Amino acid sequence: MKTNFRFKIFLYFLVFLFADKGFGQKISSKKYQSLLWEISGNGLKHPSYLFGTMHVSSKMVFHLADSFYYALKNVDAVALEINPAIWQKEMVNLDKLQHNYKTFIQATPSDYLNEKSFQLENYEDNLREALQSEPTIVNNLLYRTYKSKEDFEEDTFLDLYIYQTAKKLGKITTGVEDYFSTQKMVLEAYADMAKEKKKSNTNVSESPYEIEKKVEDAYRRGDLDLLDSLETILEGSKAFREKFLLKRNEIQANSIDTILKKNSLFVGVGAAHLPGERGVIELLRAKGYRLRPVKLLNKNAFQQNPIDKLKVPVNFYPYKSPDGAYTVSVPGTLYKMLSDVSGLDRSQFADMSNGTYYIITRVQTYSAFGGKPAQKIYKEIDSLLYENIPGKIIEKKSIKLNGYNGFDIANRTRRGDIQRCEIFVTPFEVLIFKMSGKESYVDGPEAENFFGSIALPESQNQFVNFEPPSGGFRINLPQQPHQFFNTASVDAIDRWEYEAVDKDAGHSFLLFK
Repeated sequence: MKTNFRFKIFLYFLVFLFADKGFGQKISSKKYQSLLWEISGNGLKHPSYLFGTMHVSSKMVFHLADSFYYALKNVDAVALEINPAIWQKEMVNLDKLQHNYKTFIQATPSDYLNEKSFQLENYEDNLREALQSEPTIVNNLLYRTYKSKEDFEEDTFLDLYIYQTAKKLGKITTGVEDYFSTQKMVLEAYADMAKEKKKSNTNVSESPYEIEKKVEDAYRRGDLDLLDSLETILEGSKAFREKFLLKRNEIQANSIDTILKKNSLFVGVGAAHLPGERGVIELLRAKGYRLRPVKLLNKNAFQQNPIDKLKVPVNFYPYKSPDGAYTVSVPGTLYKMLSDVSGLDRSQFADMSNGTYYIITRVQTYSAFGGKPAQKIYKEIDSLLYENIPGKIIEKKSIKLNGYNGFDIANRTRRGDIQRCEIFVTPFEVLIFKMSGKESYVDGPEAENFFGSIALPESQNQFVNFEPPSGGFRINLPQQPHQFFNTASVDAIDRWEYEAVDKDAGHSFLLFK
């Protein structure tokens, strides 16, 4: 699923999350007056906990009390709606499915050769984009921040903070919903809303700004009764609410019940799932559990800072690019989003436990074929660094690896986070290896493992009869060619590109398929 669509769902969810008496409905009795609930009874030997989250990074949701950390420390397992450990893989899988479906249903493309078919792209713009930007998926997975509000946000959103805290405390982590089943249910909810003939005509006079303030005040107070009231007032579609909220409540409650039979549990789900006759609280009570509200006193928790400073150990595994252009060690699988709007060839891994990411970006320059020496590309990159490296460059070194010149650059973002990248120039492309983490994480041994493992094969003259894995042709070239699948060509026709250099004779070869 595209990240923008996913985030729109979260925003829609927040709009009907809370209400206030100003909407015209009075609450006769307040039954749900806390974000944190203790679960006991039904044969449990130790208490478990249910917590109402918001899927945002605003400081407003981070007034966390010592009782919050006490609950996290004193359970065996921690669960969220969906286990963050699988988000990255499942989002990429869904992205591929959507891309394949889009390709299947689209009209036959105009794939005739034209005057642009042999035109080479302007690599300077791609270089700037590669140095400046990060994949949208990284922000959605790790931070969910907005540039205009970054001074009023924490390092991550509340759900992921709970997951990261659990990992630091050595807890079992899991989810109470299945990723694909939930996405399917959400899409069905929107489809049902579109089909529904009779919709609520409730008019709300408050502006979005006023509603946002009511949301914030209600969440600060932990007044979930207002949520139940607002659902009744603002439900534009009963069909949508049935699947988007109520059916998922049942799934969550059943999953919680299953986990509680084996482990004590801290479970965090969107606050809208908790209250009401068909909310998770009442569904668990119906299964025989006792739930009581826990007051979140002392909002400046003494336990927070020591826990936040902990790091989750990671193991590094060797990775070799499919075409053998580089090898590097990373603490997880490198993923590529087909829907990446930048058009760049970049692969990334987000370390969900530590809020860190690793990116390898490849920018094709065709410098050998175009007769431009790699040293000239190197100087062009040097001139781009000041304007295009985020924040302030705090260290820049010239480096060399297997005959390829490059840079080792450390920079500090405006948020105070350290980033580091190593850039290498080959006759065919520029390779950018980048790592970013919270505060000074990149100064640690993890960065040394990552950057110290980079290997680029030395270019050798040895004629080969090359045939691509897909077949179709065979050609004699002075070396195993550099291969690139170009999905952002000027004529909008995907093509394979193969480049080789005969260093002895000074010849260059470029083949398009």
